[in-house]
Amino acid sequence: MSQRPVTIDDIFELFRESERQRKEQQQVVLQSLENYKQASEEALQKYKSASEQEMAELKKIVAQTNKQVGGITSRWGEFVENLVRPAAVRMFREKGIEINFTALSVEGKDNIGSIEIDVLAESQSEIVAIEVKTDLEIRDVKRFLVILERFKQARPKYQNYKLYGAIAGIKVDERADEYA
Repeated sequence: MSQRPVTIDDIFELFRESERQRKEQQQVVLQSLENYKQASEEALQKYKSASEQEMAELKKIVAQTNKQVGGITSRWGEFVENLVRPAAVRMFREKGIEINFTALSVEGKDNIGSIEIDVLAESQSEIVAIEVKTDLEIRDVKRFLVILERFKQARPKYQNYKLYGAIAGIKVDERADEYA
């Protein structure tokens, strides 16, 4: 067999072929990278969309739960206030204050803002403002004392009445009991 001698043109042809193959390979790699990038972006977008949808559903569930818990808490508070109301009337009558009117959730406004008294018991010349808590703590007592200071300004009708304050609770912190 006879081999033909390798010429400079043959070498250049090998370089050209090598360069062509390199460019083809580079195109394949670039296309693969582009496909990967596009697939990653699509996956990320799907993930974001699913996450946003799940977050919206979670927020909705939390809002519904908060509403339900708020309703239960409100009902529980009303229940406790309605337990305290007749007991307070009896207790203050025993102490010589003849209660002739009671009201729940009595609101008033002064120059600072709004106040609310859970149970208000009234006689001819005296009123008893009662704060009702399921879990009574010192901070509740302190807050109520501030409300009592503002009461007559927020409810001017009672300017000439003797004001008493009382606090009732289902679970009373020992320190709050001593503080009150």
